[in-house]
Amino acid sequence: MRPDEVPDSVANALIATEDRRFYQHFGIDFLSFGKAVLSGGNRGGSTLEMQLAKNTLNGASPSALRKYAELFFATRISLSYKKEDILRLYLSRVNFGRLNGVPIFGLRDAAYAYFNVAPERLNFAQAAILVGMINAPSLYNPINNPKSSSQRAELVLRRMESEGFIDSAVGVELAAALPRSIGRLPRRDRYLEDQVMRELRDLTEPLPDGLHFAITTIDPIAQEQARRVVARDIQDYRSRGVARAGLISLDSKGRVLAMLGGLDYRASNWNLAMQAERQAASTAKIATYVAAIEAGWGPGATLKDNPDDIEADFVPRNVDRRYVGDIPLRDCISQSRNVCTMWLAERIGFDAVAEVAERIGITETRMPGSAIVLGAAETTLARNAGAYLAVSNGGELYEPHVLRAVLGQYGKVLYRDSAEPTRVMTLVTAERMKQLLAGVTADGATGDTAQFEGGRAYGKTGTSQENRDAWFVGFTDQGIVTAVWVGPPEGRLMRNVAGGQLPAEIFSDYNVNLVERFQGYVGQLPYDPASFWRDVNVP
Repeated sequence: MRPDEVPDSVANALIATEDRRFYQHFGIDFLSFGKAVLSGGNRGGSTLEMQLAKNTLNGASPSALRKYAELFFATRISLSYKKEDILRLYLSRVNFGRLNGVPIFGLRDAAYAYFNVAPERLNFAQAAILVGMINAPSLYNPINNPKSSSQRAELVLRRMESEGFIDSAVGVELAAALPRSIGRLPRRDRYLEDQVMRELRDLTEPLPDGLHFAITTIDPIAQEQARRVVARDIQDYRSRGVARAGLISLDSKGRVLAMLGGLDYRASNWNLAMQAERQAASTAKIATYVAAIEAGWGPGATLKDNPDDIEADFVPRNVDRRYVGDIPLRDCISQSRNVCTMWLAERIGFDAVAEVAERIGITETRMPGSAIVLGAAETTLARNAGAYLAVSNGGELYEPHVLRAVLGQYGKVLYRDSAEPTRVMTLVTAERMKQLLAGVTADGATGDTAQFEGGRAYGKTGTSQENRDAWFVGFTDQGIVTAVWVGPPEGRLMRNVAGGQLPAEIFSDYNVNLVERFQGYVGQLPYDPASFWRDVNVP
């Protein structure tokens, strides 16, 4: 929470109720703690720092070891942070119960959920109601149990009066402040939650029993930006049959910065970013051109864009039904021409194309090279993004993942992402492929819509037969790869929606602010797992 989001009404109510000597101690109130010990644990003795340590690191299971750890961490928190920052940390994490099955954590979400106001606008009555919930969120829920909530809030107000925070508790209108309906609930990303659970289940070493905290790679600003951009840009294409969309964005280590698994989890919980396999269309041409570069073909090499020169039984056609004869390799890919690409694949060998597609991760297993050249081979957004990440990374492939770390009780690190890259192409090959992809987004090329102000785009468009799939997969100079897919309802078709249109538009709009945020950070902070560098902007 920002400092201006914590009003005095809430801070004073919290201190008066939970930790009266908050500004006098260093994490442990020995007077209150001693009374709690003498009472056999029937009285409270926890400071806000101790509660913060318990809620954040230790878990709630009672044990002597947990209590000692709680005291240690409480002292460390007090010495590491200002009191105002401790209040913000506490109020950002505290539990405010559940509404309609949605858990409410933190003052910001609680203010909107119960009162539909910004946290800084909470009055004394509303503050007393929310702070009163902290001791027992379900029992003192003001919507489900208004009577109990009101009685608890009255106690909070009397304590505020006794501590001198308000002149008189009598003048505060609690009855009028009690919420009558649910306000704005926090948004859950069920696609993300499901993916975290899948990766937890796939860990090579099983986790011990107990409380665990999953730390994800998601950049919250990038995630929200992806959701808003896709929801906005797709509106103009609804009339053309676009009904579904997925997006995944990776940093240079394969960590997922943003993931849009779909537009409506209730309609379908199948994750379009990580699980759904779709025809890769022309985005799979990267395998043909990497294989060509490895075989010694250069960007100026002459290809044949003439159906009569194709030897295979099946002869593809170009989208525009035009055939230009001799064409430079760089123009064949930038114009996404199918005939000259097929001619090239015949020269270098379909087996070589299939081997590259498997090596860079577009396909999980070896598939017929002709299916890959024509884009009939199926892949996921994540695998497709990973293949383009290998080009951006100078030939190093990382598996896309959401799970950064798992913490156990007392903050012990049970799992830390330490994946090593696999080299799938040489640095020279990757750089030459990158320059070919730069031509795809140049003015007048099929992917020029992906250009955006303030950065440079590299990538490839893709449109499957009968407009069932439209793709754009690309990256920026900051090493951030983004793959976008849009499609119709299952079993239906889109009308004249190509990869160079909506998917490229989404890529462009999404990357404008993202690149602006990342370009000042990438490559400037040394990696040190023992350091305290923390910033959601750092990939």
